[in-house]
Amino acid sequence: MEIDEAIKNRRSIRKYKDKPLSKEQIMQILDAGNRAPSAKSRVQWRFHIFQDKAKDRLVQACRDTIDKLPKIPLMASTHNSYNIMDNAPVVILVTQTCEWGGIAPEIQSVSAAIQNMLLKAHSMGLGTVWINDVLFVEPAILQILDIKSEESELKDALIEFGSQAGIDIGYSGPLIAAIALGYPDEQPEREPRFTVEEVTKWYE
Repeated sequence: MEIDEAIKNRRSIRKYKDKPLSKEQIMQILDAGNRAPSAKSRVQWRFHIFQDKAKDRLVQACRDTIDKLPKIPLMASTHNSYNIMDNAPVVILVTQTCEWGGIAPEIQSVSAAIQNMLLKAHSMGLGTVWINDVLFVEPAILQILDIKSEESELKDALIEFGSQAGIDIGYSGPLIAAIALGYPDEQPEREPRFTVEEVTKWYE
């Protein structure tokens, strides 16, 4: 499949066929992610594959945890996202290493890896959807992954510097997103919400 075709035709898939994927298929997708550019060539992404009973436990932990949290409008889509993860034969959790204190370079690197995986999966006739609702239950997921939320002197120094300079330097924890993966059981049609002209400003 040509890259232009993959970019134009890939869609977020939220319904999947009850059909397993092979380890070889998953490895091809992970390999595509692992070939993404990374800030300072530090390879900040880590992939965690959940299938079968392990996936069931992951989804149940997400549901149990979100039900204990206050109900706010921003969380309205969470159970739907966890249902999608339940329906998909494979869920890939993507985490980042926090060497830099969670500032932008890490997130950009990991996001590039995720996009590579989404496009590769589409080129193989598979469907994916990028899920951020797992971030609401990050502590529960990190416990499953046996990852401790990293604290660093650099992070503290960056936050302190930002405070003194009057700017906001953000911090992100290890968890970045989940990817639901499987054979698509729907064919959604969608054009970009805005044209290139609407999102571009030229400077000469």
